[in-house]
Amino acid sequence: MKRTLCFLLALSLCLATAGLAESVYTPGTYESTAPGFASDVKVTVTVDESAITEVVLDVSGETETVGAAASDELTQQILDEQSADIDGVSGASVTSNAVRLALTDCLNAASGKTAEKAAVADGVYSGTASSFGFLSQMTCDVTFEGGAITGIEVVEESDSATGEWFACAEELLIPRILESQSLAVDAITGATSSSNGIKNCVAAAIDAAGGDSLQWYTPIEKKTETVRLEGYDVIVVGMGGSGVLSYCAAADQGATVFGIEAAGKIGGDSVCTYGPMALNSEYLKETFTDGEDYIDADAVYNTWIEYVGSEEKADVIQKAVYNSGSALDYYVENFGFEFEGLGLLGSFVVPEWTQLWCVYSADEDNTSWNVLGPNKTFQFTRALDIANAMNEKNQYMTELTATSLIFDEDGTAIGVNAQYYDGTTYEIYGKAIILATGGFLGNAEMMEEYLGSTVCTIGVTVNDGTGIQMGLSAGGTTYMMGTLPMVHISQVPNLIRNDDLTADQKAILSALALTTDQTMVTTEGDLWGNTNQSGTEDEGITVEIVFAPEYRYYVVYTQEDIDRIREVGLSEAQAAATSQFLGQGGTLPAAGTPVADIDTILAVGEQYGNVVKADSLSALAAAIGCDEERLSAALEGVDTTYYAVSCNSYAYATVGGLNVDANMNVLREDGTPITNLFAVGQDSEGVCNVDGKAYTPWGGQAQSWTFVSGQIAGEQAAAVATGE
Repeated sequence: MKRTLCFLLALSLCLATAGLAESVYTPGTYESTAPGFASDVKVTVTVDESAITEVVLDVSGETETVGAAASDELTQQILDEQSADIDGVSGASVTSNAVRLALTDCLNAASGKTAEKAAVADGVYSGTASSFGFLSQMTCDVTFEGGAITGIEVVEESDSATGEWFACAEELLIPRILESQSLAVDAITGATSSSNGIKNCVAAAIDAAGGDSLQWYTPIEKKTETVRLEGYDVIVVGMGGSGVLSYCAAADQGATVFGIEAAGKIGGDSVCTYGPMALNSEYLKETFTDGEDYIDADAVYNTWIEYVGSEEKADVIQKAVYNSGSALDYYVENFGFEFEGLGLLGSFVVPEWTQLWCVYSADEDNTSWNVLGPNKTFQFTRALDIANAMNEKNQYMTELTATSLIFDEDGTAIGVNAQYYDGTTYEIYGKAIILATGGFLGNAEMMEEYLGSTVCTIGVTVNDGTGIQMGLSAGGTTYMMGTLPMVHISQVPNLIRNDDLTADQKAILSALALTTDQTMVTTEGDLWGNTNQSGTEDEGITVEIVFAPEYRYYVVYTQEDIDRIREVGLSEAQAAATSQFLGQGGTLPAAGTPVADIDTILAVGEQYGNVVKADSLSALAAAIGCDEERLSAALEGVDTTYYAVSCNSYAYATVGGLNVDANMNVLREDGTPITNLFAVGQDSEGVCNVDGKAYTPWGGQAQSWTFVSGQIAGEQAAAVATGE
């Protein structure tokens, strides 16, 4: 009896202990974020006492065909492994690592783990990671002393060679990491990829120093107070090119001005351009043509009206044409802008227009350039310094995101709500408001609604439609939202920003997408050619890809084509196919030089979503997502192994926006102006364009619109606000 009781007691104890061992988690739902490649990746995980029961990954900000496409596979890996110890997805290593980091944080919270950080050794350790630059990876030297990060130095990067946004990530983010001793600091808006590159370099250095980077994502507490700013005449929402120019013109008219910019720096996509169209500018005439007119402005106006096919906005287009030179002169004379470099450039489409647009001067020696043109942020900053000196109340803030308009009881817009990066809420009140947020390229929902598809981007994607939504909330209307996006270049959709391929191999992969001598098919399975798709008389008015469904197509190779490249080499057309702004630093082999590593290039391209390989016509149709019969007709029914290389368009911005009059006032449905609300730049450029066509393709026209609309809106807003 005694032996039986002992056995039962022991068995009961074992069962109880086993039950305790299975109670790993506190049941509930937990969420965390970690830096991916192009965005912060969010993981939401639900657990019961012993297992992960549900996983939701938000990788919507990652590259659509790589990071975002890996979501389902990563989710399944987590559910299968029941831990953060997952393999990840080939070709989406940065996104995969972000999921591991965020998931680990969730599981630590669910299990109550609060372990101290693993020790890091004193010294300097290096970390390397992918970032925005597509010419090389980023490397940082990180100094550790006494268990803390005491220094971060970026020792190698190509981000600054591919744009002007890296500097704000370096200047703003690094001090915040050092102060907080945490990698959970927010990426700098507008420089997310550079910011995440720095954070991932630091994480790699922590691991190299013997630490555990997963333990360095201590949450950063946000502020909760509200700041109220009153007494402004003009509020400018968005401090890209058109916003800066509006701000300056309003200040010049004696208005007190407040500027709001979500990104970590000013300039927006204007710092990604070469320069504006400017017809018969006095400054340019004096500099380049000995005082003589250099273009027939009437011919430009008439061509413009003919292109849009309507005189409905003739008064606005007249301003766009005839004010282009005088607006440039105004900002040169009053705010120190300079244009030198290449002088006056010709039109893309009209041979007679040999001198149409000009290039920003980069610096005193004209030597500071990146792949997107001369560095010019300093010119916009200098102009703002001049404007701020006009009134001590004038100011602008970066990293301040406008969220909505403030209305009075009568429905009149009297201010703007905004959120600072540290969590502080701002209420800014003013008499007139200028919307200058850059269109809606960064808003996937609006892109799908108005243009049918998202598109790859060249510049920043802070332009998320905020200004257009604000204008609509005030009773405004839109105009020509179906104008095609501002496409200037084509490339594979996912640039390979690490060493999975050499630069020369990347160049070959790009050439396979950009060549003109292969069969091309659309995402719908139809043949795509190199003829003028726009339906206009002018050939080559833009990169033709902008007229393709979803702004992309596939260049199709059979196995025989690939075997020929391996054994014989690239064709003449393939060996000459390069990407103007988005080349990856490599050199293409001469035509007729065998490409022995073509299979490696294609395999890596497939990992990154740039290449689709299929063993039959039906498999290719399924992979592309098109109708098999249409694809079979395009490929003449040949059933073989196929390699379809994706060629995608890259856009600077959208074009359609709010409906405005010649004073840049936002218009209601009945055509009457909202007297104190204005829209400029890509928030209103639809008034110069037409649905279904590329934006007016003369050369520098969009950048010219920032000058013209900026000057008009700034002056008109100041007049409304000051009663003059």
